[in-house]
Amino acid sequence: MNKQDAHQIFTIKNEEDILLSSVTLDKIARKDSNVWIMNHFFINPQFNSKDLLEKQMQKVWQLAQETNLPIWPLDPMIIDYFTQHPQFHKIWYHRPFNR
Repeated sequence: MNKQDAHQIFTIKNEEDILLSSVTLDKIARKDSNVWIMNHFFINPQFNSKDLLEKQMQKVWQLAQETNLPIWPLDPMIIDYFTQHPQFHKIWYHRPFNR
């Protein structure tokens, strides 16, 4: 991870070089601050999605902490993850009021 890069891609592959999961984030400027927009999340349905999700979210958390920028999740699965994990509320940009 190069924190200075405005485009981040986190991938997990298995021993056979099969893509298991990928996450892309882009740093964008908003009127109130810069944020990471989490615009793509992929999990290979043939593998343990819960375990892969946890591993990827650890990387997302680390990026937010190291850059001191919030995350704006757009994927419904990631919004649900943020909702179910209160520690992510601290880094959640544009958190829905009803969540």
